[in-house]
Amino acid sequence: MKRKFLCAFLVIFALASSAFASGDFWNDETYKLIDETVKANVPSFPDVDFKITDEKYSALVVDMEEEFYVSDGQDGALKQTQTVKDYTPAIQAAIDDANKAGGGRVVVPATEKEGTTIYYTGAIQLKSNVNLYLEEGTELRFVRNISNKYYPMVLTSFEGNDTYNYASPIYAFHAKNIALTGKGTLNPQADPYNWQAWKRGSFGFPNQAEVVDVLVKQWSDKAVPVTLRLLTDGTTPLPEKIPTMLINWDNIEEVEYVETPEDITPLRSLLRPCTIEPYACENVLLEGVKIINSPMWEVHPLRCKNVLVRGLVIDSHGSNNDGVNPESTNFVVIENCSFSTGDDCIAIKSGKNRDGYNRGKIGGESCGYIIIRNCVFADGHGGVTCGSECTGGIHDVFAHDNHFDSENLQQVLRFKTNSYRGGLIENIYFRDNTVAKCSNALMFGETQYTLGSAQDKEGDLGPYTPQLRNVFMSNITAGSPTSSVNAKNAIEWKAYERAPMTDIHVKDVTVYGVQNAINLENVKNFTLENVKISLVDTPAELVTYNTEEINIADVKLFAEGSEYNLAEGEKLTMPDEFDKTKDAVVMGVITTKDAAFADGKGTVKLYLDRGTLQEGNKAPVITPYDAEIKAEGEGKYSFRAAIPLTDKPDYQYAYRPKTEAENMNRGNHILSIVASGMPYDQNTWNYNVKCKADE
Repeated sequence: MKRKFLCAFLVIFALASSAFASGDFWNDETYKLIDETVKANVPSFPDVDFKITDEKYSALVVDMEEEFYVSDGQDGALKQTQTVKDYTPAIQAAIDDANKAGGGRVVVPATEKEGTTIYYTGAIQLKSNVNLYLEEGTELRFVRNISNKYYPMVLTSFEGNDTYNYASPIYAFHAKNIALTGKGTLNPQADPYNWQAWKRGSFGFPNQAEVVDVLVKQWSDKAVPVTLRLLTDGTTPLPEKIPTMLINWDNIEEVEYVETPEDITPLRSLLRPCTIEPYACENVLLEGVKIINSPMWEVHPLRCKNVLVRGLVIDSHGSNNDGVNPESTNFVVIENCSFSTGDDCIAIKSGKNRDGYNRGKIGGESCGYIIIRNCVFADGHGGVTCGSECTGGIHDVFAHDNHFDSENLQQVLRFKTNSYRGGLIENIYFRDNTVAKCSNALMFGETQYTLGSAQDKEGDLGPYTPQLRNVFMSNITAGSPTSSVNAKNAIEWKAYERAPMTDIHVKDVTVYGVQNAINLENVKNFTLENVKISLVDTPAELVTYNTEEINIADVKLFAEGSEYNLAEGEKLTMPDEFDKTKDAVVMGVITTKDAAFADGKGTVKLYLDRGTLQEGNKAPVITPYDAEIKAEGEGKYSFRAAIPLTDKPDYQYAYRPKTEAENMNRGNHILSIVASGMPYDQNTWNYNVKCKADE
């Protein structure tokens, strides 16, 4: 059977990274540092219990009218009420007492002999040295009265933009040594008519886009101080003082407050809170509980340090129902959890747009030193995701010994950002994982992410250049000879031409049954070693893909007796006095073990871009020129090509990616040269590896 060469859009230049060259697809020292740091800071608590059903606390329980909405049988919603017991004062009092006593365990007991013991409550704030423990068979059911009485205004963020908004059902602020443990359930009761209706303005409810546009385009983009970004229920009076974003890591419990600005009219909030949100906390343990029916993201450690997430069961399928989203948080271990979500299962974040860039310090607060292990992933947009709110950067993420299995899981390993969000994503390690099913790709990255707010759809106009580099995937099996993964692609990467992704390395990966093998656009130094892929209709017929290194150096342009170096990222403008009606010569040296050069089949093409900076003619006009190849011994080859100059004084010469698939046949190697008056910012020389399918 004739095998098709499936590596489209390979535009790569630069030496293979030392990690790839050495075969090292893991950073043991950094992994050990993360693991030991988190283990050393798992909180422990005094052996004393504060039971919320004890007489002291049960006396605080009051009747309340829970307000909620159901379908009116047509296209709207009908408001209803029911009388329930409000345990908010009892639970909070027990937490406060445990905190004042120096710590302890606040117990939510199972009192029913059969079925579930349900406790209705509003938002709960954890305090230092307190473990909130939910016994098996209990459920904290958070009331659907969306008001500041039950969900007070707190400092938080919404999708990476800083603001004051409704408190999360479980919230903590500047606390140290806190935990939420047990086998009980958290149920915020979000559904299409309660909380979730704000996502798109369904059933006659207002649309959150009204507030998101203010938060992003007015407050964040215009650098409005966060202390002026007050979102409330529209009726509850503001507090006299509000906390600032200042964090003192030498004393995490220290909080700086300022006077609430006078004569400010808060904006009515339409932004849904996350289910669990520790803000600026240190030494956090979240273990064992189940989360269902979340309004927004389920677990959101925000600006925290030393977080252990262990054994959670997350089963929530509403809009934006991400599972665990550490944001601007460092030293995190997520282990032994199960995910089935309405959005990304795990999404690592570090702030959005200008807020992300200015958070904490110029350049933002990164999120990193994260281990994800022994987890099971079912439904979701992405299994392990970096972005899209990643302006502060993401680094050093290790995911291993996880299992991914759902036709409703789109991407297994996912990266997403754009030029409004920017950020540097680097040092991502993904190994020893198994995949049964996914729908789009095993490995997917895009720096052209366009979902979300209207701003994201304006194209590459943002101020923050996205960077993605050093991603390592190894020892992965996806599907089986008799069961296709059935994804659209095995590997897909899409970057801006001016900012290619760099150093993406894949080794010892087997993928059974995808519609397409590899799809790359503006990727630099992409390497494959022992990567086996089959198509969906023949999962047992694997094709092995490898890469062969091609190094290009000493590239020079000669014109009218003068010599000019052509270096990566630099442009060369010919002097006006040059006679540009003559030819110039481009020369360089290739070093490679590729047999195609040795047997005379290798070629180098130079591409002259004759496009000019004229109204209505901004697209490049490409003309290819073949270079002469001469063997110099020991795998070295010189190349030489004559290219015509022109009489255009503003023409510039530089390296530039060329990504036409027709030029990527095996044995055909590309060096791109540009001469153009266009204001290129993307002049990058970039080809040193060819992908080949072994026969």
